[in-house]
Amino acid sequence: MQESIVKGKNLLLATDGKGHSSKAAQYAIELAKLTSSKLFVLYVVSPRNETKQQVTIDDGLSSLNELKGRAEEAGVEMTTLLEGGSPYESVLTTAERIQAGAVIVGTSQKNSLDRVLLGSVSEFVVRNSQCTVIVVK
Repeated sequence: MQESIVKGKNLLLATDGKGHSSKAAQYAIELAKLTSSKLFVLYVVSPRNETKQQVTIDDGLSSLNELKGRAEEAGVEMTTLLEGGSPYESVLTTAERIQAGAVIVGTSQKNSLDRVLLGSVSEFVVRNSQCTVIVVK
């Protein structure tokens, strides 16, 4: 069903490079290949902690390069995006800018109570996105 919704459209994978993002990345690459879609991968560097910002930028670049290699191996066209700002807003504005047919996010949340107590970028995107959102657990 998801294949027909996004066939030939741009896909946006929002990643933070953590373990749960790896499953979402694999799913996004497979979906892009299956639907002949272009994959955009977004890594957002939050400006909250300036002392760790360079480390975060380096981590982001490393994560994006690793994903680009995986996409190339699968024959998927991919564009990497490294942006500064709020992850919440950056995902939504990027999805709009690239005219995404779907946003793919990973989550490490175990249950709905965790989401209510902790909040998450995934939850925010699901509630506020204008396009289809696929959450990979």
